[in-house]
Amino acid sequence: MNRFGWVAGLIFLSTSVAAQVPADIELNVIVDSNAGLNSPVAVRSPNDGSGRLFVVEQGGTIKIFDTKGNPLSQNYLTLPVTESSEQGLLGLAFDPDFATNGTFYIAYTAPSTDPKLGALPDQVLRRYVATNPAANTFAGSSQIVLRVPDLYSNHNGGNILFGGDNYLYWGMGDGGSGGDPNGFAQCVWKKAADGNPATCGNTSGNGPFYYLLGKMMRLDVRHTTAVATANMCGATVGQTAQYAIPATNPYASQSNKCAEIWDYGLRNPFRFSFDSQTHDLIIGDVGQNLYEEVDYEPFASTGGRNYGWNLCEGRHYYSASGSGTTCPATTSSIAPVIEADHSGGRCAIIGGYVYRGPSQSLRGTYFYSDNCSGDIYYATPGGASWDGGNGTIAATGLNGGNVSSFGDDASGNLYAVDLNGRVLLLQTDTIFANGFDGP
Repeated sequence: MNRFGWVAGLIFLSTSVAAQVPADIELNVIVDSNAGLNSPVAVRSPNDGSGRLFVVEQGGTIKIFDTKGNPLSQNYLTLPVTESSEQGLLGLAFDPDFATNGTFYIAYTAPSTDPKLGALPDQVLRRYVATNPAANTFAGSSQIVLRVPDLYSNHNGGNILFGGDNYLYWGMGDGGSGGDPNGFAQCVWKKAADGNPATCGNTSGNGPFYYLLGKMMRLDVRHTTAVATANMCGATVGQTAQYAIPATNPYASQSNKCAEIWDYGLRNPFRFSFDSQTHDLIIGDVGQNLYEEVDYEPFASTGGRNYGWNLCEGRHYYSASGSGTTCPATTSSIAPVIEADHSGGRCAIIGGYVYRGPSQSLRGTYFYSDNCSGDIYYATPGGASWDGGNGTIAATGLNGGNVSSFGDDASGNLYAVDLNGRVLLLQTDTIFANGFDGP
């Protein structure tokens, strides 16, 4: 069992040939293990012209470095969280106008002393507003935006990012245990934890109702709602909500579906990203016992996609009846563009980014990793189907250690985060020959 309790591996099913990455590709240490980082799980750039990298630690601290690895603040922000298994401070997203409004958001597991909506500490989205956005130590105000009840310490997702539509996306796991025993991922309405996947929408029993687990949420966090409606599953009906529902959400106008939901059928979308050029959504969804997946959604999508869990695990059958790799077709769910198995000593997919940085030869390539092997893999995006190297693992030959996440900066440079306390930069020698000085 690895650091996050994941088990997975990677093998492509595609039959086309991937573009080859250049021979001079490198993965260079920007922040080394002597810098004092403790279980970093995310790296983010505020895109405010400062060149700063904000590194999120699972234990509840955010630290700042410049892009050469020099510490600017050892404690930009510290908050109490529950840190156990896959719980903790898991996500950070800067408002697109952070440089002027100082607003950012974090996703975390509430401390055990907080009131709980469910059996375990809630998963929380909180808004922060910095008095001085340029400061390297936070001062300002904060407010809880949304709380999601939880049952177990695993499958919390936790990644948050703004999409090209300026809405906040929050990936939420199925609530944990194994196999989604209550069927939350396939239920888009209110549901009690009753061990019966068939009772989706049965609100006759006592709460709490675990309604947003196993989902990708899409929220308008720049506006509030004066009177929350019944289909705002993360708010109290009739009360003020600290977010609004985008009118283009697939269930925004449906009374018996949660309006916050963008997509469903996810097991643990621990890390996802948006292509900074096309704004397409790419989700790394951690699997169960046999198969993992990368899901792709074009920017033009209207949402409401079912990515199959727990009917399917990857392209294979899980709770649905059948055999082979045809599960998504028989369940009318969306097949992954990459399926992963458990061979080769790998354990869990870490969703990455499409590179859009200064190295021209890397642009347009999707890079991702595995939490146990640390190997850096690549694929070539191609609409609804991607290639990964003629049916074999397409590896760069680089290793990032115990990779937990990726992140990019305003220039499109791509970073990998190692749970052992490192931040690494993906690049090529060619960019230096062309006059690029590096970050």
